[in-house]
Amino acid sequence: MFLRNMGEVGFYTKRTNWLKYLHEGNLNFKSKIYIKKLSKIINDQSTFNSFKYWILWRWINKNFEFSESFVNSLRKNIKKLDLNIDSKEENFLYQLDELIFNAWRPLKELPVRFQLDKKEKINLLQTEINVHKMIDLKNTKLKMIGKFDAYFSSKSIYLTDEKQVIKYEIIYDQIIDIKTKRYGVLIETVKTNYLFRGRNRLLTYVILQRMLPRLKLDISKIINLYDYFDFWNSFFSKIN
Repeated sequence: MFLRNMGEVGFYTKRTNWLKYLHEGNLNFKSKIYIKKLSKIINDQSTFNSFKYWILWRWINKNFEFSESFVNSLRKNIKKLDLNIDSKEENFLYQLDELIFNAWRPLKELPVRFQLDKKEKINLLQTEINVHKMIDLKNTKLKMIGKFDAYFSSKSIYLTDEKQVIKYEIIYDQIIDIKTKRYGVLIETVKTNYLFRGRNRLLTYVILQRMLPRLKLDISKIINLYDYFDFWNSFFSKIN
C-alpha cells in the first residue's frame, strides 16, 4: 500500500536527490504550500507524485503505532501531499479507526434474543466471522465450521446465525491463549482451537483484549503490526 509507479525510468536516482527537500523525518513539519512550491521547482509531476507516495510509505513504516494520533497525522499527511488513495488504503484507515474505537469505547449492554445467565451481559459484537476448527496447529490444517455473528458477553463468546440462534459457545475460562496470525486470530481452548477470520481480522483480538484481561493482550505490542494490514510491506521494505 501507499506506493505507486516505482518502475519509472530514473525514479530511484531522482528520489535520492529529492530527499534533501522532503523526507519521512520532516514531513510532519512541511506545509502543503511548501510541497506545492517544491513540485513546481522540480517540474516533473509524474515522478514527483510517485516520490510523494514513497515518502508517505516511509513515514508510515517509521511512525506506525496503534493510536488515534497516528491516524490523524496520517490523514493530514495524505491531504498535505495531495494524494489519492485507493480502496485498499481506504479500508486500512477504516479498519484502524474501528480497532482503535473498540479498544477504548465504553462498554454498553447490547440487547439479544437468546437467554443469558442472570448477571451476564452482551457488551460487544463482531458480525460475519468465518470460523474454522484448527485440526493441526503445527501444519495449519483447518476445517471450516461456518460464518457466524460473535456476541461477546462477560463470560463467553456466542456464535450465532443471522437470527441469533446460538450455534457454538466458547467460555472464557476455557481459553488458554490468543494469537494473531496474518490470516486471522487463533483462539486456543482446553478442548478445541479456533481460527476467527473477520473482515477486520484483528478486531477479535482487540475485543478479547478487553474481555479477557487475565491474558494481558496488547495489540500495540504486536511486532511489525503494520504488516498485518499490508501483506507485501515486509518485502518492499527490503528493496526500498
